[in-house]
Amino acid sequence: MTKNPWLMFVGGLMIGLVLGYVVAERQTVPPAVSLAPPSAASQPSVAQNPVSQGGFEVERQVSQIRNLLANNPGDSSLLVALGNIYFDAKRWEEARLSYEEALETIPDDVNVLTDLAVVYRNIDNPERALEILAHVLELAPEHWQAVYNRVIVLHFDLHLHDEAVEALGVLEQLALSNSQIPDLTGLASQVRHE
Repeated sequence: MTKNPWLMFVGGLMIGLVLGYVVAERQTVPPAVSLAPPSAASQPSVAQNPVSQGGFEVERQVSQIRNLLANNPGDSSLLVALGNIYFDAKRWEEARLSYEEALETIPDDVNVLTDLAVVYRNIDNPERALEILAHVLELAPEHWQAVYNRVIVLHFDLHLHDEAVEALGVLEQLALSNSQIPDLTGLASQVRHE
């Protein structure tokens, strides 16, 4: 039986994404901390320093996906995978471009939209992030990651504390029936005691 390298790559990438998600869900660091805006002065750019954050590995993965895209232009799964690599490397503008290109063929993918909103937050456009999150919640009102990110953007970026408290209440209600939602104690403390 001949093995298709493209299918093996995509399958391996999907397994890696699932394992990464599982590991991320088990982290003891409160999610609010990981979403805090990074200090540009303290964090070198991967583009400026290719060794940082596994830059050579990132470039290898980017090259592989770009080669696959050459044979499958506009393939949304490849574009999302490329966006995810850039996202993990904190290469926000490249992640934005990849996600937006993918959304041309999968415009209502709530997971890609949510990631795109986080990208916009990280390129200092929280208003656009909030617009995208509102769209996600129109499509999927119980998409907890979108609600979570809405709390973060409202509270930490736009300083709309009353709206953040309201969104936190929605998230806490979702947590009653969704075991995937991480412990909200730290976030609730920050949002309610500002």
